[in-house]
Amino acid sequence: MKLFNDQAAAAVASLDSADAAYCAKLEQRFAHMGISSKAASSAVQSLVEADAVPQVGVWAALPSAFKGLFQKKTEVKPAASEVFEASLSEALA
Repeated sequence: MKLFNDQAAAAVASLDSADAAYCAKLEQRFAHMGISSKAASSAVQSLVEADAVPQVGVWAALPSAFKGLFQKKTEVKPAASEVFEASLSEALA
């Protein structure tokens, strides 16, 4: 089923073969989802113009990808109940 209009089809044709194949699969998915031709064409043209067509391949999350994502471990401070018990035992001694 041809869902993309002529402008979107031309934009897809300008891509390399892997990206064009991805967009062809995207066209099929849009058709099965009931997305209109106008909306599907606009979406694909936007992806191509922004050079944002997802890359094909298997990606692994390397530790460097998480750098700065998590806070560094800080010194563990005792809970308030532990502080209170320690000061109470010192006061009674």
